Amino acid sequence: MTRFKKMSIPYLVWMIIFTGLPLLFMMLFAFSTVESFSAYTFEISDFRFTANNFQYLVDSAFINSFFRSLYYAAIATILSLLLGYPIAYFISRSNFRNKYLILLIFIMPMWTNMLLRIQTINNLLSENSFFTNVLNFTIDLSDAKGLKIILVMTLVYLPFMIFPIYTVLEKMDKSLFEASNDLGAGSIKTFFKVTLPNSAKGIYSGIMMVFLPAAMGFTIPKVVTKEDPNYSMVGLLIERQFKHSTPFFNTGSMWSLIIIILVLGSLYVISKVDEDGETLL
Repeated sequence: MTRFKKMSIPYLVWMIIFTGLPLLFMMLFAFSTVESFSAYTFEISDFRFTANNFQYLVDSAFINSFFRSLYYAAIATILSLLLGYPIAYFISRSNFRNKYLILLIFIMPMWTNMLLRIQTINNLLSENSFFTNVLNFTIDLSDAKGLKIILVMTLVYLPFMIFPIYTVLEKMDKSLFEASNDLGAGSIKTFFKVTLPNSAKGIYSGIMMVFLPAAMGFTIPKVVTKEDPNYSMVGLLIERQFKHSTPFFNTGSMWSLIIIILVLGSLYVISKVDEDGETLL
């Protein structure tokens, strides 16, 4: 196995350049007074370490966007669970010879550009969409931007809820269902006493896999609301700090650091809930 370690060197170099260095700069900016930075020449101006940047964590704009993100992501996650669990359950219990062909229906949209998918779903929920021109009815949620963000999140991240739940259900010992039937439990009681408890790992993983990108992403609110500040989410707020005419590296880095800590904490929870990786396809 030692000879194969050399094959990991390119990946290690890639991780250091495109993951390690950005994280290092983010840490430096979060605890410094950097006013300008050039990514091409690595020139940094007015660099001094400070702890004053913690004050940005109680900024009203950040707090409002942060809790709005959690609220929208929580609703989208619940909707994804309510839609995804029945789909995963139906596929796992079906008698189709090749169930992966059905899963392919949900996988195929993920092969396209994410921005294109978001824009397409957004257009379907707007005036003069495909529904209007072809089916002669309109689902216009342009005036309900919060609801529109939630629905787009749900449809975009739904596959991330379906896959881990399906994997757990598919690996479940079928003799458990037979034993439940032999003991006189009906299909409903079997579901709540056997199926649902044994699929908890898939549910936990699916919730994390949907909630995290939904809460921390910036593309969906940016496309759906056209950067309306009244519906700003934390990811979009952080992006503005770096793309502003006068970038606020300290503010954006401090906020990003908090988000990364939350993400790492969530991944740790997943690793403890699913230590054997059963929810992975």
